[in-house]
Amino acid sequence: MKKLCIMHRASIGDMLLATPVHRAVKETFPQCKLTVVTSPTGFELMNGSPYIDKLISYKKGDSVFKVFKNIWRADAAVIFDYSYRNALMAFLAAIPKRIGRGKNFINFKIAPYPTEMFEPLKYLDMVKILGIHTENFSLVRPVATAAEKLRVKKLCAEIKNVGQKLILIAPYSLSPLKDWRVENYHEIISRLQKYGHVVAIIGGKNERERIEKNFPNIRNFAGETNLRESTELISQADLQICGCSSTLHLCSTTNTPSIAIYGPSSPAQWAPRKNCTVISRNVNCSPCYNVEGKSSCEERSCLNSISVEEVWSAVKKSLGGSNGF
Repeated sequence: MKKLCIMHRASIGDMLLATPVHRAVKETFPQCKLTVVTSPTGFELMNGSPYIDKLISYKKGDSVFKVFKNIWRADAAVIFDYSYRNALMAFLAAIPKRIGRGKNFINFKIAPYPTEMFEPLKYLDMVKILGIHTENFSLVRPVATAAEKLRVKKLCAEIKNVGQKLILIAPYSLSPLKDWRVENYHEIISRLQKYGHVVAIIGGKNERERIEKNFPNIRNFAGETNLRESTELISQADLQICGCSSTLHLCSTTNTPSIAIYGPSSPAQWAPRKNCTVISRNVNCSPCYNVEGKSSCEERSCLNSISVEEVWSAVKKSLGGSNGF
């Protein structure tokens, strides 16, 4: 394998969960030139990765010539998302082997995987046809520059004193279906503050306004840091509390422990396998997220049955080992 192209323009979490493949490519074929075509957000996430030789940012409306120039006649293309456009570009670039789960311009079609299968293992299974095998499915950490690390260090120094613990909360995900109640997070924050811990909110720039409205007077980092800086910020924290979101997967690339509150999505499919305390309810209708036709749920019994006390107990266990309480 001399030249491989990976096409992936999905959500942050999905792209991050596919990063074990990048490392596996280089472990199996050290001389292989790996080109990854991704979204502008994916470019921000993966820029600087030691496993990617060429990272190309592409969105609908951009010129396709820069893509063709870099993937022309690659040995194979792996289309990780279901994008018709990605598969078409691989076809037009005269790539003979096109692997994917889509319907069009794919000549090595991957059969559907069991829903409960851990997501990174699905991506790794897709490249076995190329002779790429690995037992290492840990996610690749985004690489912050020296300037980004320095900026994060300054941000942390602004909000906490030496000896204080920093707890980050990411209250929002891509869907309100997956979000624990705001008032529950408020109670957790209040208790943490009573013990002298510093609490800050983390998230994407599109969540900043909502966080300002629902979490006034709490330091809000949403939209202030890029994805590499966000990962560096998480690495400086003592704990992160969140739901099923990209921020959880960013946390899993660091040594910072997390408490993940799962509702309609499946922990077996999505939850990190290390340093993560998962709190979930296996109610009769769960998991339902991503089920066709499921866009709302009035009861949300899977999330509403998770109490503040249950999460607080996990927080104390996580922080108490180092005299946090």
